[in-house]
Amino acid sequence: MAALTSKTLAFIELTKPRQAALLMLTMYGAYIATGAPLDLLMLAKLAILGFTAIGGVTALNMYFDYDLDSMMRRTSRRPLPSGRLSLGESLFGVTLMLVLAVFVASTVNEYVLFAILAGLYFDIIGYTELTKRFTALNIVVGSIAGSMPALGGWAAGAGAITLPGILLALVVYAWQPLHVWFLAYFLEEDYRRANVPMAPFNYNARVFSALTIAHLAIMALSVWLFAYITSRGYVAALISTLFILLASIRVAYFVGSPSKAEALRIFKFATPTLAIVFVLVPLEVLASEIPLPSW
Repeated sequence: MAALTSKTLAFIELTKPRQAALLMLTMYGAYIATGAPLDLLMLAKLAILGFTAIGGVTALNMYFDYDLDSMMRRTSRRPLPSGRLSLGESLFGVTLMLVLAVFVASTVNEYVLFAILAGLYFDIIGYTELTKRFTALNIVVGSIAGSMPALGGWAAGAGAITLPGILLALVVYAWQPLHVWFLAYFLEEDYRRANVPMAPFNYNARVFSALTIAHLAIMALSVWLFAYITSRGYVAALISTLFILLASIRVAYFVGSPSKAEALRIFKFATPTLAIVFVLVPLEVLASEIPLPSW
């Protein structure tokens, strides 16, 4: 029993629960943003999808990357390189998760299924297998995978993939350089040891910082376009723009005085910069549906 518990905990660790929780927030936030009823069955299906699809794809990514993880100090204690979980055990668990994810997605609609399969393709084939080890522009492909939970959440509520849902997915897509490149700069020695090019132009702080600010501008524009098209989310657009502006200022300061410590601080600021959008937009939608008292 103790051994089974240990294996289970190791497999859960393989799914990166904190990362999965953030992406599940984008999925639930996008679903609620459609204005769809808070149906308990649908919410349960999304919970299953969040764990099996997001966690399963992440675990499969770590299955293929176990050799890289074993070379990096930060990741050498993960379940696979540390030997707490075998490759066969992890692949068995991942297969069960992804089969369940596909089945549950198919009971929602074909658009949610598309988002699940697209996330799997762009993460495992496009990012992990074709670009991660060869080019620092791997984020161009990997970010598509990261945006699929938001697109899937919108499709679950709207019953289709429409422009507002694409804009919410674009918010996640444009946010990811802030999350990835500054962590990569902080862990530059580790990534160089594994020969993985994770930041463009050989970790040139000036170049990838400028690209990050451009992506943040796209992120802000996407939030405002969503608000304009749907006539909701203006408060979220305003407050998220303040967070994006603060992030941009920190990135600009980093260019003038790059350091590992500041890169780590920017990386930590990235999560609330994204979360604020997918918390406030659905809250505004819910608030707009509360009937006003008639006097």
